[in-house]
Amino acid sequence: MSMRQPAENIERVLKKLIEERDNEAIINFIDSYSSDRNEKFKSSVHQLTVWNDPETLQSILTWGEEKSLTPATGGDGCQDKDNPILVACQEDFRRCMGCLYQHGYRMKEVQDEAYYEEDKGCVSQRSYRMKEVKDETDYEEDDQVRQFLRFHAASNVCYLSLEFTEHKAFQNKEQSTTELTTEEIDILDQIDPLRKVFKKMKDADSNVEDFQGSSELKSNYIGIKKKLEAFTGGILTQCRSMHEVKTILDHNPEDDDDDELDDAYTNWQVALFEGHKDLVSHPNFQRYLWRKMTGDGSINKEIPFKFLADKIPNLSSTSKFRMKRALWNIKNIPLTILTFLFCYPFVVFADFLKKGDILFVNPKAQEERKLKKMWNNVEKQQTDNEDNPKGCFDYFRKRMHIPLFRMIPYFFIKVIYLNLICFSFLYPVDPFGANFQETDKLVLIVLLSVTFIISVSYLVDDIIQLFRPKHHKSFWNYFSLLTHLLLVGGAVIASISYHLFYRGKNLADLSGNSAVNVGMAMVSFGAGMEFFCVLQWLILLETTGPMVLCVLHAIKDALRMVSIYIVLFVAHFIAFRSLYKPFHLGSTNTTQNTTTYVLAKDANSFKTQRGLISTLFWRIIASAGPEMVNIKKTGDTTNDFSLEFSHLMGLILWGLYQIIIYVLMLNLLIAVMNTSYSELWQNRKRESKYSKSFFQAKFLEPLEIFPVPFRWIYYLARAVYNSKKEKNQDPIKQDKKKYFFLVRELILNKQEAEFEKSSDDKINDLKKDIFNELRKINKLK
Repeated sequence: MSMRQPAENIERVLKKLIEERDNEAIINFIDSYSSDRNEKFKSSVHQLTVWNDPETLQSILTWGEEKSLTPATGGDGCQDKDNPILVACQEDFRRCMGCLYQHGYRMKEVQDEAYYEEDKGCVSQRSYRMKEVKDETDYEEDDQVRQFLRFHAASNVCYLSLEFTEHKAFQNKEQSTTELTTEEIDILDQIDPLRKVFKKMKDADSNVEDFQGSSELKSNYIGIKKKLEAFTGGILTQCRSMHEVKTILDHNPEDDDDDELDDAYTNWQVALFEGHKDLVSHPNFQRYLWRKMTGDGSINKEIPFKFLADKIPNLSSTSKFRMKRALWNIKNIPLTILTFLFCYPFVVFADFLKKGDILFVNPKAQEERKLKKMWNNVEKQQTDNEDNPKGCFDYFRKRMHIPLFRMIPYFFIKVIYLNLICFSFLYPVDPFGANFQETDKLVLIVLLSVTFIISVSYLVDDIIQLFRPKHHKSFWNYFSLLTHLLLVGGAVIASISYHLFYRGKNLADLSGNSAVNVGMAMVSFGAGMEFFCVLQWLILLETTGPMVLCVLHAIKDALRMVSIYIVLFVAHFIAFRSLYKPFHLGSTNTTQNTTTYVLAKDANSFKTQRGLISTLFWRIIASAGPEMVNIKKTGDTTNDFSLEFSHLMGLILWGLYQIIIYVLMLNLLIAVMNTSYSELWQNRKRESKYSKSFFQAKFLEPLEIFPVPFRWIYYLARAVYNSKKEKNQDPIKQDKKKYFFLVRELILNKQEAEFEKSSDDKINDLKKDIFNELRKINKLK
């Protein structure tokens, strides 16, 4: 970090005065320069900040405030390079930072579209971004060091907290008796420290990569991101109840209604979809997510025949709990499947005649709407007659808005679909040429048609997912799209080509390049990939989740090494092809009918290009002896192979190839996998909880009430709801005041806890120093 230092004489005098910690002498020194007092004051503040002396700095700033020298009292601010709060943010001098902020020191920022002014109680709306103004004379766009230092200072969590907790909207106000103005709420929305930390973490990820690939400061940006994420986790740690956790994570600054169709993200969605794994794996976050999965605790926990588990003797408490959980599943899984198949569609269609909101307004929001309408409606009886609080629709609305129940139809349909795929392979039939008068053939055609329709439905849904927000996508989305493309595309190609060109023929008698065999190969790969997706389900289990992640990481490591394998393979293929060209079938040398030297019997694969490729490829996973490349002299019964120069070079090249491709590369691949496995296993709980949460989160959306192939009911219901929403729904403002005061309280509690911890550490260090000094004195005696 480069900073412009004051004049040498001032620095020398100030350094001496500061070492003596004589505040009065420092003030007299500054005051002695009446004509240049402001510059001397700024230099003093800067030097005190650099030397991290908050006690002296506070006294100097207090004197400067009396003399109107600080920015808060109308004094001149410092240039970017000499801005003391910039130095404090870069070096993380928190106490100095607090002193400077208290007296009006700020980092310069870029205003986007609006102007912000906070002077004499006047607050104007602005787009508030912590980004220091670029110095046109010195700044270079490709200066990564300068860019990092600016980002480091702007990402200081202490400064981000100060500008929020010390805002004028909170001065001399209490949550229970104070109402925030619209202007104050807008400003607090812009300086919300949690949202700004999320933005900084996203910027840190973008700065990790540059035009040349990985940034040279990648580890530094990752370190900043970890500190920012630790700050968000610390906020959750300070929460004293799940109600406070819910207030923090449910906050959505752009939400103006109470339904579940929000374009903007809540805090928990930002944390999950932007990959903040430490925050997502936090115990409070996990507990919050589980409550959402159970409909905010509204799920019926009554267990049938639970007395059976209680009466079984010599049964541990854990076994009893598992038995009760099994009894609960026995009750709710069949009930949910039956209500989904025979009730949900009809209830939704019937709701079209009312408000059409059964899929999008949860029971709690509906109850709040009723209470609001009851208070606003003078004729209370009219409200009671219009909305029956306990009815058939309320029962199904409650079940539909328990995400845990949405998972049951999803898995049920998936299992049925996988069984249909297996059935289609076991009993194939030509859908265009079957005789519908044969009952057995008709059943097979119906099952095959249902399988194809479900596959097309999944493909359409995968394509729609491509146009959803980016953060909703994962590896499994693209994998599913490729899977269903192969299944549907292969089925269409195979069916049409077989019916038009190969009808009645055995597929084994057809060329492997025929359209029907190509289509069946696509279907075969698609079916295998569909079953591979079952691995995603195992992530939900605590015992298998970490192992599944290890398998996926090992596959990724192998794929990353493919390019190295290709280079080595091509290099040796060219060398062997050139070295053994005289013995290759079709070579000009073979027309001379010379039989002096021939390939050994086991080396016949080198006579053809296809054999050479096959031999080299399978050596990747299995070694072979020198007989694969031996050249023998005809009639020589003494020696099994020739050791003449060019023939010996073939043996040496074969040995080198196997050492590199089989011994070295295979062990390198194992070592890379072991490294990835060790790193993942150390963080297995975090990785497993994050992957599990990401999978569960999709069931929190009303989209999953009707899984594929019933998804069309959801889109129809959404169209009906949007058409009626304009007439029935008024904008609903969030209680942002409760959120802002809670965030401020949690930040202050976190800072107080950290200060107490640091104070205890300092006292312990002082005790150790005194003890060490006393021990040295005793030794001298």
